[in-house]
Amino acid sequence: MFVSGFMVPFKDVLKCEASSTVKDVLNLMMDWQVSSLVIVLEDKPTGIITKTDLCWCYQNNISLETQIGDVMPWTAGMKKILLTADKDACAQFFEKHNVHHALVVDSNDKVVGLISALDIAKEVARDARAWPYNRHEDGKAHAIDAH
Repeated sequence: MFVSGFMVPFKDVLKCEASSTVKDVLNLMMDWQVSSLVIVLEDKPTGIITKTDLCWCYQNNISLETQIGDVMPWTAGMKKILLTADKDACAQFFEKHNVHHALVVDSNDKVVGLISALDIAKEVARDARAWPYNRHEDGKAHAIDAH
C-alpha cells in the first residue's frame, strides 16, 4: 500500500498561520485530537508544529501568547516523503530522520498530504486484520492467488 492510500489529504490537514499563538495551536490540537498542525503562509507549508514542539515550549517556559513563527527556528526542517513510498519505506524514513510526521509530496514536490507514525500503525493493523487475504494499493483485501 502506497502512502497516498492512507495519508491525510492536504485539503483536510489542520493548518495554522505563523502568527497563531502557542495557545491557539494547543487548543486546535486538543479540540480536533490531532498531534500536529501544518504552519502555512498563503496556503503553502512553512513548517509542522507537533505536540513534542509544544512540550519543548513548556519545558523552556515559552509564553502561551508567543507566536508559533517565533518558535519556528526550533521546528525548522520539514521532512517530505513521496506519495509513491510504501508503508515500510515510510517507517524507515521516520526512523532514519527521527520524526513522527512528514509532508507527502508528488513527483513535482507539490504537497498533497500529511502522514504520521500513527497512520502507518493503523495501516499495519488493517493489513493484519486482512489476513489471509492480501491488501492491494486500492486498500481492499483480495484473495491470495495460489498460482
